[in-house]
Amino acid sequence: MQKQQAKKQFTIKYLSRTALLLALALVFQIGFSQFAQPVVGPLVNMTLFLATITVGTMYAIIVGSLTPLIAFMIGIMPLFPVVFFIMIGNIILVTLFSLVQKFSKTNKDIIKQSIGVICGAVGKFVFLAISVRYFVTLFIEQVPPHLVEMLTLPQLYTALIGGALALFIAKRIQPYLNKIK
Repeated sequence: MQKQQAKKQFTIKYLSRTALLLALALVFQIGFSQFAQPVVGPLVNMTLFLATITVGTMYAIIVGSLTPLIAFMIGIMPLFPVVFFIMIGNIILVTLFSLVQKFSKTNKDIIKQSIGVICGAVGKFVFLAISVRYFVTLFIEQVPPHLVEMLTLPQLYTALIGGALALFIAKRIQPYLNKIK
């Protein structure tokens, strides 16, 4: 019985944190939309990295999948087929970051995390750059040039900046998260 209660608390705690992180990402997307990709991109990517660090890969994938879908639903992302590619890009970012944490041989967390940020950022960038040039055209005859530009090199920069911000913040909030039961 005590084991079930602990599992239920664990799930509620992580679901609550996930909901909070999703809400934070949406505040960035909606509230800062006038600042566009140079501001919103790093903040949303930061949230994805923080989600991976604080609640785990599966919950971070949920956040990374819902943010582009909600962005489409509220009119921030105008082309529906692109939503799925952004979802996959976010999943790649989170998964590669997480895998480096899991399989890295170094004992230095900051090195593991930094390598994870770089791998996740590069993976997302490569996937989106290839997708927008070759696969999105299967769904949209003429991909708008600004969309091609938005989903290429800026994705690398925004993910790297977001990762750096996340590592900085995670280091400062981790002691407080460990105290919360």
